[in-house]
Amino acid sequence: MIRTSLLVFLLAFLYYISGTLSLNLLSGNSIINVGLFAAEGIALAFALYFGKKVLPGIFLGQFFLALDNEISFAASLSIALINTAEAYLAVVLFKKFHLRVSLEKFRDIFGLVLLIFFVLQPVSALLSNTVLLVTHHISIEKFPLYLFSWWFGNVMGQLVFTPFLLLLFTNFQKIQWKEFFLCSGLFGAYLYILQIVFGIENSFLLLSLTLPVVALTSAYKGLVYGTFFNVLVALVASYAVYLDIGAFAVHNHIDNVINYNLFVLVHVSVILTIGMLIEERKRYTKTLEETIGTEVKKIQEQQLLLYQQSRLAQMGEMISMIAHQWRQPLNNLALINQLTISKYAKGKLDDKAIEYFKSHSKKQIDLMSDTIDNFRNFFKKEDKACIFSLNGAIKEVLSITADIFKNEGIFIEFNTAQDYALFANPNALSQVLLNILNNAKDALLQTTQNKKKIVITLEDTGAELLLAIQDNAGGIDEAIKEKIFDPYFSTKQEKNGTGLGLYMTKMVLQEQLHATIEVFNTHEGANFVIRLPKGAK
Repeated sequence: MIRTSLLVFLLAFLYYISGTLSLNLLSGNSIINVGLFAAEGIALAFALYFGKKVLPGIFLGQFFLALDNEISFAASLSIALINTAEAYLAVVLFKKFHLRVSLEKFRDIFGLVLLIFFVLQPVSALLSNTVLLVTHHISIEKFPLYLFSWWFGNVMGQLVFTPFLLLLFTNFQKIQWKEFFLCSGLFGAYLYILQIVFGIENSFLLLSLTLPVVALTSAYKGLVYGTFFNVLVALVASYAVYLDIGAFAVHNHIDNVINYNLFVLVHVSVILTIGMLIEERKRYTKTLEETIGTEVKKIQEQQLLLYQQSRLAQMGEMISMIAHQWRQPLNNLALINQLTISKYAKGKLDDKAIEYFKSHSKKQIDLMSDTIDNFRNFFKKEDKACIFSLNGAIKEVLSITADIFKNEGIFIEFNTAQDYALFANPNALSQVLLNILNNAKDALLQTTQNKKKIVITLEDTGAELLLAIQDNAGGIDEAIKEKIFDPYFSTKQEKNGTGLGLYMTKMVLQEQLHATIEVFNTHEGANFVIRLPKGAK
């Protein structure tokens, strides 16, 4: 309650003081002012931001201002009620059209301007001047002139003061006040020197010296600065009109005021239009950056999930390989065990039989242990770039897959006379090669080819190394060739294919090895070509 009362009396005081100054500076104590009427701009900003509770402040300010300018009690009361109703109408229409007092978008500024020009001030000017006409304060002959003057002066006041105050209220906590006062003080002094000290008489020259400063400040520091600089432009120009000097000093007082209003109006139009567009662009850019950041994070999370799924699928393949390579040693252990039991049953379990059991069972157990170590080491490689033998990495992958491919009747050919060194992530390369080999194996198992084979070749082109893996499974259907690197695309649904193998192959190559992969169909089958830069890091 106390806060509301303080706001009401503060607004009444500001309305009365600013209205008196506006009338004195531009029109000489007349209630009708063709120049900028600051009180209406202040009143509208308070009403829009604080709501209907401050309307009594507008009523009191306007009532005492009219009385002080020799307007009758009845007319003063009527005009005060009209201006209060105008502010109430502004609050209602602002909410109805969903306009924001923060003026965040061009729509908010545009809506405010339309309301001022075509609703609020036409209503205020027509009703108030009608009251003055009926109470004999103005004549019917001057009614059109006073009607325009009232409308134009209030429009100018609201265009200059309302946007600034709304932006000031909504951004109060964000403003760097020391910087704000410093910039405003320097610009105010700059205006005073140009208009009062030097008394520049050419309005176009004056405009060219002031408008760029206001526009640039608005662009770099924001609309709060730009709109306040508009206020300073209007105040200093009003003082120049009052002193009758500079660009606004001509023989006709009305011409002075018109030139002054045009000067102010140009600043207001430029800042509210260009300034708001720049603000919207900044907000759009910020929103876009935040959106991109969010989407990038989502993609990274999805890729991590896909990578984990791929690793799980790959581990499943490894377990199958381990099971396959353990099958023979387990069979041998079973035979050795059965032989030992048989000899024991026949009473022939002598030292020679025990030694045979010991040596041969240990051999099979060591073989199984080595198999586990090989696969464990394959998964425990450092995920860091280093210089390694490309030939050695390929041979290591072939060593742990050889038995399975051989068991499936697939021959893998890899012979190269030269050993190639590469600076990259060896573990990533091993994963890639294993994925492609498994893909080739699945393709070969679906063919009736008698002599199934995979040929691996290496070629040094100078800037890069070409690693090619070619099979003789007949090639990839041209209709799906462009899709095989897409996530979750699989031709092996009936075998529970995840569709992640080749997708993760491409991702690992691009992100960890900075390499590319292409697939071509030859007369025998598919040829996967990996381009590895020698300096990949």
